[in-house]
Amino acid sequence: MSTPSRVCARCSRIKQRCDGKLPCERCKRMRPFPALRHPTSRTNILAIGLGHVCKPASSGRDTTTRRLRTSRSRGGCLSCKARKKKCDECRPTCSDCRRLNIRCQWRESTPNVELNSPAIIASCSPTSDATEPADTDPTNDPDSGPAMLSPIVPYEAEEFIATLFPHPYPRRNSLALPLDRSPVSVNPHLRTEEDRSLFNHYIRVVSRALCRSHDSDRNPFLVTLLPLAAVSDTVTSVILSLSGCHWKRIYPAIWGSALNRQGKALTQVNQLLGCSDRQSIFESCATVLLLCLTELIDGTSRVWKWHLKAASVILKSHPFQSLVSSDEWAFCVSLFRYLDSMSTISRCKAPLLQNSDSMTELTSSFRRSSVPEVDRSKSTDAIYGISPALFDLLGMVNLLANHRSRRVDELSEIGFRAAAAHIENRINEWRADYDSEILFVDPASDTDRATTAFEWAIRLRLHQIVEGYDLMHELVERSVVTILDSVQQIPYASRVEGCLLFPLVIAGSSSISVERRMVVKERLMVMENTLGFTHIHHARQLLETVWKGGDNPPNANWASVRYSQFPGVVFV
Repeated sequence: MSTPSRVCARCSRIKQRCDGKLPCERCKRMRPFPALRHPTSRTNILAIGLGHVCKPASSGRDTTTRRLRTSRSRGGCLSCKARKKKCDECRPTCSDCRRLNIRCQWRESTPNVELNSPAIIASCSPTSDATEPADTDPTNDPDSGPAMLSPIVPYEAEEFIATLFPHPYPRRNSLALPLDRSPVSVNPHLRTEEDRSLFNHYIRVVSRALCRSHDSDRNPFLVTLLPLAAVSDTVTSVILSLSGCHWKRIYPAIWGSALNRQGKALTQVNQLLGCSDRQSIFESCATVLLLCLTELIDGTSRVWKWHLKAASVILKSHPFQSLVSSDEWAFCVSLFRYLDSMSTISRCKAPLLQNSDSMTELTSSFRRSSVPEVDRSKSTDAIYGISPALFDLLGMVNLLANHRSRRVDELSEIGFRAAAAHIENRINEWRADYDSEILFVDPASDTDRATTAFEWAIRLRLHQIVEGYDLMHELVERSVVTILDSVQQIPYASRVEGCLLFPLVIAGSSSISVERRMVVKERLMVMENTLGFTHIHHARQLLETVWKGGDNPPNANWASVRYSQFPGVVFV
């Protein structure tokens, strides 16, 4: 007489040794809780689906644990099919379309399914697994495939986006838009799926990369521009072109649509310039500035000079004065003066809003506030990131560079060096004032480190203009060490990381050791991914070209290499 087998069903199925206990040691180890002896009890029914139930092996083939047949479904949405992506078929909007914020379209020939049917609720509800009867759950089978992941539901969207980006997600109440509607749905000028994708990319990525404030409620690229874009097709078009210029590095196919929008914005802004009302003036100024910014972050275009000159004319016009002290005026003035100051590195000329470019400007009343006092708590941090006074000093240094060719005799040389000494004294005075103010804030903040790096980049540039590009000079060594020490203390994806491009380029071009060059190159490669702008890649190529030339002073002239081989690069 044969004794009944004491092997449990699971060990028998996988052909492994079983100790014969109920539950066996293997089943205990594979379960998150102890196995139960009575599979039909109420407690076990509630626990089913959370683990394997150890039970004796039965004679014959067990049909209750048969593996489910897999089959292909063609009922996915048309948007996922066009992108060749797997669709979870959750109606009315699948999780992938919800994540990308695009329209979810379905076949008209699909059978009519009630949206409130149990099947749809079970597939879309995140709590359906806990409330469904156990005998209808396909995950009861221990040999079946992994359970289907629940799609991202609306209340999880912001948490999911927060895991993708290191910066905080902009709050809805920071926009002058209805709280129950997204900015994409509010804007009526988005006509195609590509338009909606570009606009969503601007909101999620581009606006954060441009903003250098830790407070998302003070991001003017969202708070100021999105309400304007909701009522202006021109501003919407230029926002889409800016987004496409940022996105084309990893998604080249989108650039065609963005380029069409850029041409449309150029046509429309020409019509707006003939209007003198408050709304049209702000639209035209913001559009021209964003067109200039689009060309600057491209890194290969020289059209930005014409846009910048056009913006300066608009700012000086009488109708624009009607916007004084408003948020719109502060945004336009702040963005223009930032772009104007940074472009002086490439133009080697005075800022466009200066009355004169003579040498007397350096020793007289050059000091001016880049942003009015009433606006220092709004757009300054978001656009500059560091002290605006440094950008005035940078403009003074580059104005001095415009007079290098006039050093023709001893008298002009004396005047040139006197102006350089005056600028250096201005920098020292600014540092003394800054040190007295920083006692009341955190001196080890990222903003303070970026400020130090930018300050010494200005000092090094002033030295190069006066003394040349000798890499062995004592001030060059001190400047490079200070810049790199400050940069290395700033974490990746910091809000002030956009302020580091100019300090990194001038420190990298003045570095002799391979170790320092690799530090600069690595940080620039990180910034290419964290910020995503194309001109950062061209700035790194500029440095690599300088390094290939050797360490002698003529080859270390990065400004000459930029002028001859990279004329479109501006370190914004």
